[in-house]
Amino acid sequence: MMIATSGVRKFVESHWEQMVLWSLLIGLFYLLKPFFLLIFETFLIVYITKSTVHWVRRRVNLNYRLTTVIVFVLLVGLLGMIGAWVGPKLVVESNQVLVELAGKGDQQTQDKINRFAEKIVNKIIGEAKAQAVIESGEYAAVMTAAKGEIALAIKAALPQVLDSILRVVTIGWHILISLLLAIIFAFILVLDWQRIARKMRTMEHSRIRTFYLGTAPHLIAFADVLGQALRAQAIIALCNTLLTAIGLSVFGVPNVALLATIVFFCGFIPILGTFLSSIPILLFGVQVGGLALLLKLIVMIAVVHAFEAYVLNPRITAKVLHVHPILVLILILLGERFFGIWGMVLGVPIGYYVLKVLTAREDEGLPAEVERPKV
Repeated sequence: MMIATSGVRKFVESHWEQMVLWSLLIGLFYLLKPFFLLIFETFLIVYITKSTVHWVRRRVNLNYRLTTVIVFVLLVGLLGMIGAWVGPKLVVESNQVLVELAGKGDQQTQDKINRFAEKIVNKIIGEAKAQAVIESGEYAAVMTAAKGEIALAIKAALPQVLDSILRVVTIGWHILISLLLAIIFAFILVLDWQRIARKMRTMEHSRIRTFYLGTAPHLIAFADVLGQALRAQAIIALCNTLLTAIGLSVFGVPNVALLATIVFFCGFIPILGTFLSSIPILLFGVQVGGLALLLKLIVMIAVVHAFEAYVLNPRITAKVLHVHPILVLILILLGERFFGIWGMVLGVPIGYYVLKVLTAREDEGLPAEVERPKV
């Protein structure tokens, strides 16, 4: 016990300045919680466009500022085309879902349950005997009770689905507004990046030298880890969205654009995003095609996420993060508790980096996997 206590005291005495600095930095981030969406989008755009600018300049001899302008013009054009294609579909499908949730789809759901039950009876006892059973009073009573229970279960889940859809629409609107601001901020930052970097390096000789030297290397390294993790997660989410949209179209599930949008955004939440995005898909599947379509959709979702787990994750994220699923869930729950949805999205890369720093030997410095980006 004495050895452990002396070890803790020695650690605190040798790292108290860093602990104070990081406590202040964490407190600052917590105060900036209302602006996380804008900060997140600005960071993501800066990371992607800056990497693209350097990639282009390594292959084409162009001026840095001209290359930056071209990259941002192409980015805005691409986002505009995607918005013009997906936006109207989202509006139409959202209105359709709201009408169906209001009660218009109840009779359709009961008809599909009837047809599914009749198919099962025909296959079990044959068409000749099945007709007599279907026309009997006992069968009608059983089906009425079953449909009542299923209808109650669906109606009990529908308010949650409606609330989720409304939240997605609200979040989507906030994302759109902040995206416009983020593009402007990112353009200014990337365009003037070299001058900003020179100004930042002058802090090494300023009055806040201790704060700068204690936090800047870690912030630069963490930004690189976070950028790589988000880029990998975005690629995986896009692949999942495309595969899911193809599957939904094949099975004839409506509202493909709306469901695909939910799948894409939930794809940024490790593990839990799979279950969150599956709930509306399965509920719409029951309403459209009954239990038969529900089973097909379950198989489709399992295949898509098996492809993600065994093909995409090992190839894309293996070089970035190596985190056990149990630790992923713990980090997500802790992140959600303190920072809400942003804690769920950013909790894993933040937790990964903190653990690597804490478990590194004294002479190792920054985590070995982190390559410091050039400014």
